[in-house]
Parts: sequence; C-alpha cells; structure tokens
Amino acid sequence: MKSLQMVGSFQKGKTKLDVSIQHECLPNLLPLEIWLSIATMVASNSIKDLFNMQASCRLFASACNSDTVYKHALVSVLPIACFLDYFGRPAMTFLRRCAKARNPAAMLRVGMSHLFWCGHRRSGIQTLTEAAELGDMEACYISAMLLLLLGDKTDDEIRRGFKFFGVVCEFGAVERCREVLMQVFAGPWSDIPPVDPEEPVSCRSGSCRTRGTIDDASDLSSVSCVQCLAEYEVRKFLGTSKPQ
Repeated sequence: MKSLQMVGSFQKGKTKLDVSIQHECLPNLLPLEIWLSIATMVASNSIKDLFNMQASCRLFASACNSDTVYKHALVSVLPIACFLDYFGRPAMTFLRRCAKARNPAAMLRVGMSHLFWCGHRRSGIQTLTEAAELGDMEACYISAMLLLLLGDKTDDEIRRGFKFFGVVCEFGAVERCREVLMQVFAGPWSDIPPVDPEEPVSCRSGSCRTRGTIDDASDLSSVSCVQCLAEYEVRKFLGTSKPQ
C-alpha cells in the first residue's frame, strides 16, 4: 500500500514537473526583442506569413505591430498600382501603415495613389521623392520624371530630378523602370495629368557636347551627360504617361 502511495506521489510530482517544463517552453520564454527580430525577418520574406504570425497569438501580434516590422515588409511584390484593387480595404490600411514606418516600396505605392487616384499632386510627389531618397529605384525614376516636368518647378527640384535620374543610370535600371511605369500608365485609370508637358527640362550644362542633339536614332551608350539623358528620357516618359 505504501509503495502504491509512493508511486502515486511520484506520478503527481511528475505531472507537476511536466506542466512546469511546458510552461517554461512557451513563447514568452524569449524576450520580446527576439520575437521582434523574428517578425522582421518573416515580414521581409512574406506578407502572408507575417499576417499568419500576427494572428497566431497575442504575443506575436504585439511583436508584429512594430514600425521596424512594417518598414521591412515585402511590399515590393505588390503591383505599383495595387491601390486600384485595395482602395478602401484593409490591405490599403496595411500599405499606409508600412509607408508611415518609412517602407520605401509602400511609400512608392501610396505616393502613386495620392498622385493619380486622389489627384493630390504635391503631396504625392513629396511621398515619391521621400521613397526615392530611401533608395527605391522605381521611385527614383518616377520622381525624376515628375520633378523635371513640373510647370512650376524650382531650381532645387530640377537638381533633385537630375540626381534621382543619375542614380537610376548608375544602376543601369532606366529601361527596367521605364517598362514598369509603362505598364502602370497603360491602365485607363490614369486620367489625372501629373505634370505640365509644356515646360520640359533641358540640359543646362554649358560644356556639354551632346546638348540638344539626342533623338531616338542616337547611340545613348556614348552619351555621358546625365542631364541630356534625363532630357531624352523625359520625352519618352511624356509619351508613356499620356492616357490611351
């Protein structure tokens, strides 16, 4: 009888020990900073996985609700004109949250929404240029085109436009960015004119040998003047940004 009592006592103690071990293995065993780092890595690889992690428990939801996580979320997989499908839906709220956290890809998409969907030209361009400053290549391209085409552009905006276009040239991304934006402007929704085409920018370099000489037949690989290349690209952009 005593042996049975000892066995029973041992079993009860073992049960308590198991419960204690299980409790110590819960997610809260790790500090929130660790889960924040994990959530950031998840967000940078998959938005869907981020949502699944966020919905799994209160601790993960807290870790996912951080500017750091939203800043690194993989928004670049979404179409640039995704606001056409997401406007007024929770997904657009997510994009704005990412943009508020300084996610460059999200800022590009929100800026395009302000510019073309809402017709807020100045605020849209400001958001796009901020995304460009953070290194988004498509934002660099569209910002350069818009700044160099503004009818009321300032000398500083022209300088920034040339600077952004120079970044795109440096990375050899002009054609890729042009193709991306051509697909965006091919839609019938873009009926809000973003720029004044009556005052396109021209090369301002006094020592430039190619100023005013570049056309579609020119060999651009031999042109070293960024301002001339920007002037040529602006003319190309005007053709792609006009509503069909």
